[in-house]
Amino acid sequence: MMRSSIPLAMTGMALLCLPCTDTESVRADVLVSNSGNGAVERYDQTTKAFLGTFASGSGLTQPTGLSYGSDGNLYVGNFFPGGVERFAGMSGGHVDHFTKGGNTSGTLGLTFGPDRDLYLVGDLDAAVSRYDGKTGQFKQIFTSGPTAPFDLTFGRDGNLYVTGQVGNSVLRFNGVTGTLIDTFTKGGGLSGPTGLTFGPDGNLYVSSLTTNDVRRYDGTTGAFLGIFASGGGLVNPEGLEFGPDGDLYVVGSGSDSVVRYDGRTGAFIDVFASGPQLNAPAFITFAPQAPAVPEPRSWMLLGVGLVGLAFYGGVKAINARFAAWAVTGADPAFPPV
Repeated sequence: MMRSSIPLAMTGMALLCLPCTDTESVRADVLVSNSGNGAVERYDQTTKAFLGTFASGSGLTQPTGLSYGSDGNLYVGNFFPGGVERFAGMSGGHVDHFTKGGNTSGTLGLTFGPDRDLYLVGDLDAAVSRYDGKTGQFKQIFTSGPTAPFDLTFGRDGNLYVTGQVGNSVLRFNGVTGTLIDTFTKGGGLSGPTGLTFGPDGNLYVSSLTTNDVRRYDGTTGAFLGIFASGGGLVNPEGLEFGPDGDLYVVGSGSDSVVRYDGRTGAFIDVFASGPQLNAPAFITFAPQAPAVPEPRSWMLLGVGLVGLAFYGGVKAINARFAAWAVTGADPAFPPV
């Protein structure tokens, strides 16, 4: 019993010494497109601290939509002169002017589809444009409508949902063909719909610009479920996203702020970001999360555990050798010639 408990103890020691850390398990930066200042600003999601400008320059004058691509880079819409700029996803360094061809005037929302192509809308268009997700080459006018689109997203059903400011609605299009399916939102008094996103609960959340609130719709039927979030000084909401913490972050273009609401109840939590660094902010996204780095002591403990396992393996082999010697009278390491 004593001998059999040794490997269990050693194994337990090694497992307990696997890298652990007192730091946070994940960390995500919040990125906000700042149209008035021509930059993408960065905030610490945990502390709310302003971390400085993440991306700017190289022709970026009025940043709008934000989306990370499968290559890990950040794609930023540029309202004027139009198109999409690509920046390194970790450093914010400018990579290139990504979109080539097509009509990109007044670029607003953008998103990558299930096919990894880039889809975007322009304020002066009445359509969704599609670009090759690798080369940036224009492919096609993907949809006809809506008039004055602002933002777009793909749903869990694979279809494309687009806000139309003139019709005060969200239109649903076939995600493969671009054919109009229906006016998805039903009632609810949307007035100047701008940003939209699907929540963790599968429902659709839409910013209502002139009523200064966020409205919720059933993610399957489009039925109006009520005003989800408002207050906290939010004025003219545009882009919105659910964060890694499950809460809803809403950009107030008229209040020059980002307001945070409880992701389950819609209750106001706090003004996440405000101040002189925000001037007509438009869209928001979250940088890829970086795992916490284990502290040196954790790696040291892991080393101790592994050395213990190796030592036990050596002792066990020696014991087996001497047991065989006692039975056969010959050392198994030196077989007879």
